[in-house]
Amino acid sequence: MNKKIIFTLMMVLLVFSLVACGGGADPIKKVVSNNPVGENGVWEKLVFDHTEANSIVFKGDNGLSYWTLSEKGMASLISYDGSLPTNVSTDENGVRTYTYTVSDVETSFQLYVKPETIVGNPDDVVMIAFRFQKDNILSHKGKTFNPTGMLIYVVERDGDVTELKGEDVKDQFNDYDYNPMGEDGFKDQISYTVTFTHQDFSQDFEVYVAGGERPISNQDATFFDWILVIPVAFILNFFAGMFGNNFAVGILLTTIVVRTLAWPIYAKSNDMSIKMNLAQPDMQRVQSKYAARKDPQSQQMMQMEMMQIYKKHGINVFGCLMPFLQMPIFIAMYGVVRRITLEGGMYTAGVSNTKFLGLDLAFVATTGTLDIFSFILAAIVGGTMFLLQQISMKKPAYAKNTGRQNLSPQAQQTEKTMKYVSYAMVIMMAFASYSSRALALYWIFGNIYSLGQTLVNRKMNEKKHEKLKQKQILG
Repeated sequence: MNKKIIFTLMMVLLVFSLVACGGGADPIKKVVSNNPVGENGVWEKLVFDHTEANSIVFKGDNGLSYWTLSEKGMASLISYDGSLPTNVSTDENGVRTYTYTVSDVETSFQLYVKPETIVGNPDDVVMIAFRFQKDNILSHKGKTFNPTGMLIYVVERDGDVTELKGEDVKDQFNDYDYNPMGEDGFKDQISYTVTFTHQDFSQDFEVYVAGGERPISNQDATFFDWILVIPVAFILNFFAGMFGNNFAVGILLTTIVVRTLAWPIYAKSNDMSIKMNLAQPDMQRVQSKYAARKDPQSQQMMQMEMMQIYKKHGINVFGCLMPFLQMPIFIAMYGVVRRITLEGGMYTAGVSNTKFLGLDLAFVATTGTLDIFSFILAAIVGGTMFLLQQISMKKPAYAKNTGRQNLSPQAQQTEKTMKYVSYAMVIMMAFASYSSRALALYWIFGNIYSLGQTLVNRKMNEKKHEKLKQKQILG
């Protein structure tokens, strides 16, 4: 029982560590302004007449906001709350650049004050302003520039404004052939420049690269990646490719293969449990014999007699370590499911069909938001895991008549602790699976497979227990 508690505790800690955010300080690395513009085609927060030069109001709906990007890649959008910054410069066209500081990081935005007399071509572009989505200015490891969702405001000398959508003008961005792979693996905690050009007028902005999981790539692989993650990813990619690059089918078939390959480890652990059960009468006899003898010599003799019982029943004292051999496989599968679809990976194209029953398995729920479909999948994970735990904790027929019904207070407390730890495991897995639909689907498949595996093993173990018992009786 103790080894089960230790293993379950280890699994709880494993799940927690896999989903926990990195600790320590995460200072603000960059601040990026969302230029004030106005709304519904009225540009009162972006373009001002010269008569308004000393009474500019730029806050309110679609006023100034800014993104804070942390060193590790966390992003927050914050509405500007304050007076018009006093640090301002004006160019020859009347474009004002306001500079302000957030968390000791400097950023700026621009407004256009149309002069009383327009000199030059009124259709000339004098300013380009941007309003960004997070993915436009924060790129995780392995990703390239993505203009989708970005809004561009082209301001002409006469005050006319043209609104453009980033996804409609992709060819007007230049990221200077940015390569997310560096000499030492995927680039991280760096910035690169992107230039947007419209009618010969160019405006630069920076994209910050940090955070996110590493795509699966042999150019940025750890030792663990080479021995387990890449082989498992290859299998998943192979099965997905057989069914039109279907990610869900790849997860299902790979889960079956991986869990089946790990079955001998599971069965070996069960074999030891059977032998331990058969050895219980002998072990209890020895424990009773030395119950009142606590001196070192008696304790040593008890240990020697216990070792003889282990030898008699073929129990390997290292057998309790067998369940832990499954953990690297679980970790590898966890990593593959989360990482294989990431942009920049070597198998990304092979699992490009990420739809499952109308859901996008590549979707990742963000902190602070409620996604109903991710919640439903997480609930199914919790439900199947709870059912699996209930069946697993139910004693097989051969374990119900071995004197265990008269458990000591310590043994009763151990069983109670085991239940609490198992329930904690269910909660942790459900919580972890909410963040990734693909991970949730993998755990659902895995739990259903384990349910079948447990029931099959229970039948096999009862037959094996009876054979070993008969062999023991017959000598």
